[in-house]
Amino acid sequence: MDPYTTAPDRSRWRRGVYAAGLVIPFTASQLWALLVLLRLAPLGGLVGQAFVLVLLGSAVAIWAGWRWTWQLGRDRKPEPAPKTRIPT
Repeated sequence: MDPYTTAPDRSRWRRGVYAAGLVIPFTASQLWALLVLLRLAPLGGLVGQAFVLVLLGSAVAIWAGWRWTWQLGRDRKPEPAPKTRIPT
């Protein structure tokens, strides 16, 4: 462990906590809705196909939310400045 490293950025931690505060209830409501549909809906025919689409859409939405939370909470490396060309 390097004793001369700087402390972690507090705003980075705060952004990650706020993002998780949004994503956790959304994830819980998505899972609850899927469980209700699974219990109440007959899964034959068109309803079963629609349920598969809803399941896939919910999985993608949950993945995107957690990915967003992860990106907000991690260290970002500064991007290099774009190189400007001199018009000739």
